[in-house]
Amino acid sequence: MKLSLEGIGARLNIEEEFVVIEDLIAGGPAKKSGELSRNDKILGVAQGEHGKMVDVVGWRIPNVVDLIRGKRKTTVRLQIQKTISDRLVDVVLVRDRVKLEEYAAKSKIKRFEKNGKIYRIGIIELPKFYLDFMAAKRGEKNYRSTTRDVKKLIKQLKKEGIDGLLIDLRSNPGGSLLEAVMLTGLFFNKGPVVQVKNAAGIVQVNEDKDSKSFYDGPLSVLINNESASASEIFAGAIKDCGRGVILGEPTYGKGSVQSIIDLANFVPSIKDRVGQLKMTTAMFYRVNGSSTQLKGVVPDLYIPNKDIYVEGGERDEKHALAWQKINPVKYKIYPLVSSKLVTELKKDYQQYNQNNPLMKNLINFLKWKKKEEDNKVFSLSYQKRLARKKLIGDKNLFFKNAFRKVYGYPLMSAEYFDKKDKDKDISEKDNDKKYEIDAVLDISAKTMADYVRFVKSGNF
Repeated sequence: MKLSLEGIGARLNIEEEFVVIEDLIAGGPAKKSGELSRNDKILGVAQGEHGKMVDVVGWRIPNVVDLIRGKRKTTVRLQIQKTISDRLVDVVLVRDRVKLEEYAAKSKIKRFEKNGKIYRIGIIELPKFYLDFMAAKRGEKNYRSTTRDVKKLIKQLKKEGIDGLLIDLRSNPGGSLLEAVMLTGLFFNKGPVVQVKNAAGIVQVNEDKDSKSFYDGPLSVLINNESASASEIFAGAIKDCGRGVILGEPTYGKGSVQSIIDLANFVPSIKDRVGQLKMTTAMFYRVNGSSTQLKGVVPDLYIPNKDIYVEGGERDEKHALAWQKINPVKYKIYPLVSSKLVTELKKDYQQYNQNNPLMKNLINFLKWKKKEEDNKVFSLSYQKRLARKKLIGDKNLFFKNAFRKVYGYPLMSAEYFDKKDKDKDISEKDNDKKYEIDAVLDISAKTMADYVRFVKSGNF
């Protein structure tokens, strides 16, 4: 929540029965040690310099993370199988505070031409709603906050001259409710944002009260099936009030509120042995009275998302709470997203993407990923698994180059995935960060440019 944690600074993934290092966070103990590389396998974890090494082969990632994380300045030892040589090494690391800057809000501008006019669309990527509660409570001047960071980014984007703004909330799992309300307030003069109904039936309305709008231009919000909780509160309020157009997929449908109850408060004599309970204590409702539970937020215009291959969300959880509706509250509706405008936007979107090579590649990519996701057959033959891994790598390379061809970028070499697996230097033309293509974002930003064009025409 405060964009930092205490640990070793490594992102983990699962590969067959092994937990592997997917990436090393800059500035973290794992990266600084110089002893760890991407795709190294973690075979064991031990606490302190002399603790017993626990075999973690076959473990789930959350359980391995529980062993590796710990308080700052404490020691953890990892038994590692190196990805290149397969040799076994013990790596001793001292945990430290790791900054998670990749989760902070970021901005960029995309340009589109239509009928001889250039439209500049500002994009703010928001991976989560963060807030350093303790730093804010202490009165620190530069504490981290989603709303504070987004305000700075919008100010810079306006200085550079944008025609519209797109907030990218794809795969944003939520976070601070306060930040969701405050961020919504940047686009409102004032008014309600979300209703919270507790187990006793008492409804509390969270609203923006500052009577000021920081950005009043054309706005859109991009969502997907993994946009949840605070993301749904923000997107729901923007949609209900007609403040902006919602693009993407229906959201996750996480409309419940949980609280952690420490059982040691009730049996202090054995406080170290009783643990905690996570209990659902309230539900979120949009200003129109509809819960975000199960149904989530439905976009005005559906755009498939390349990161989500199967439908899902809260509705797939066992014993998920039912969708509910309560009385709406009085809220202002802005005349920015009329049904006529949405209809015209959909029409333009369909005409443009009917022969758009970017969309065609995206659809084919989705179909392939869906097929891979549905394949439940896993061979016990090591050679067949290697052959399948190569086949998947070749297909990934095919689609990466198919997207690059659309933009005229240099094509990737067949050795890319082998080099990446072995943590070797990758050539400039193979650098997937420099030539990274986000087809969904580009299609959405182009749709946003059309939205700006329609709004400025004055006919909607």
